[in-house]
Amino acid sequence: MEYQVSIVGGGVCGALAALYLGKSGIKVSLVDRGDPSIKLEDPFIGRTTSLNLFSIGSLREVGVWQEIKKNAREFQEIYVWDSEGSSSISFNSSEISRGDLGVIVHNQIILESIYSELKKISDVNLFTEENLMEIHETSSKIKIITESGKEISSEILIGADGSLSKVRDLANIPIRTWSYNQLAIVTSVVTELPLGKTAFQIFTDTGPIALLPLANGNNEASLIWSTDESYGNKILKQERNELEKELRLKTENKFGEMTFNKEINSFPLHQLHAKKFYKSRSVLIGDSAHTIHPLAGQGLNLGIADVTELSQLIASAHRNGKNLYDERMLSLYSKKRERESYKMIALMEAFKRGFGSDDLIIKLGRNFAFNVADNVTPLKKKLIKEAAGII
Repeated sequence: MEYQVSIVGGGVCGALAALYLGKSGIKVSLVDRGDPSIKLEDPFIGRTTSLNLFSIGSLREVGVWQEIKKNAREFQEIYVWDSEGSSSISFNSSEISRGDLGVIVHNQIILESIYSELKKISDVNLFTEENLMEIHETSSKIKIITESGKEISSEILIGADGSLSKVRDLANIPIRTWSYNQLAIVTSVVTELPLGKTAFQIFTDTGPIALLPLANGNNEASLIWSTDESYGNKILKQERNELEKELRLKTENKFGEMTFNKEINSFPLHQLHAKKFYKSRSVLIGDSAHTIHPLAGQGLNLGIADVTELSQLIASAHRNGKNLYDERMLSLYSKKRERESYKMIALMEAFKRGFGSDDLIIKLGRNFAFNVADNVTPLKKKLIKEAAGII
């Protein structure tokens, strides 16, 4: 089977790339080991994402934003405080003359909206329940072979198959990786006091807690609770009501009673970064290229930016009648996206190390940093724009 582009991995980034390229008239094969196009009975489960304004623009460009928007919650403020110190800082959309900083939405809502639109695109073929086994490259094509024996050839292969990427492994693209020795506890919670249109980030002695308001009224939030492994494993053994009391304690009772209303999940946190984002005809996007601490909720935003950059370059080559595979083009993509992801990783590392320390000098330093950031207007505006994805 011959295509112009093959994509392995049908999650949000892979499906979005297929949609963008398919709408550009490019023939695409989208291969996944499961069937990500299946709609769930309850799409309001699993992980949520804070979509910034750049990501919203990308989703609008391919025609799925209006559908996603129906089940998204806008937020206009990010409020951060340090439970170990006396400092807090607020970032408000009004400070950069914007209506919102972004939206909170379940990943499944994004995925289902993309697949609903993909069904309209005849140039995209979805291959489900197919495990990638081999990659073979010639001077003009790259061929993938699946476990069932399917052979699919194309000019470019895009790896969108997550942090354990088979594309990355088979293409022999090296990575840097390390563990944070932390767990992320994720669920949703109903709070006694309303959250409004504010996303909250609380730095505690055992790790940061994020509460992100959801579309189901003013009192439901997505919880991302990053903890030290030992503490996380300990509290996960507690009864549900005891864990709720612990959360209320860690958030200093600012939200009143807190009740979990979804299944509680946890996963280990680690950092991964490919040393380059392409090799020959294989190119990486999303978690295949980089993973990041969920501290600022920027992982999927980075992935969507990868998709947008790469898809625009490939679509431009197609419009101009050029070969889709151009090493200079892939090198340009790789260098730009590596730079952006390293910048975000460095920022998250600084936050994690600065707020994960019990050292008195560091505590005083972070309180000072909060005060400086809150009172130096140009710096604060720059931070807000970074968070909103408009730089």
